[in-house]
Amino acid sequence: MGDTLPSTEMEAHDTPDEHLSFMRSQWREFAAFAWEKYQSEGRGAVVIDLKRASKNGARFQVPTFYLAEGSERLRERGGWPSQEVAAVIRDYDPRQDVVFIFLRLNGEAFHYDASDEMTPPKAYQSKRSRRRKWR
Repeated sequence: MGDTLPSTEMEAHDTPDEHLSFMRSQWREFAAFAWEKYQSEGRGAVVIDLKRASKNGARFQVPTFYLAEGSERLRERGGWPSQEVAAVIRDYDPRQDVVFIFLRLNGEAFHYDASDEMTPPKAYQSKRSRRRKWR
């Protein structure tokens, strides 16, 4: 999954307020993606990799992927960024919440446990319904 941000300087997008704005602007897609991955891979987080963003015309292409607890990919990364993140992954409710990890330009990782009235299962069902309409 890759998402885009309007092109200014990437540093302008690497603030907590901008992280929240990004999550809100694409909540439905993120929630559906998180639920689909939870169903197939288990507990985990949606990772937004600001460090690897690339400019694509007037926007930045931002690599986004799911990192699952106990996965080979998580082992390759050396585990969760902190014990706090590991605890959030262990305790979040995937039917209500999406855990996001933003890999920041300065090398830090910020995490958010986010929820919305459009729960991950509802977002996933909505996405599937939209796909069926176009077939």
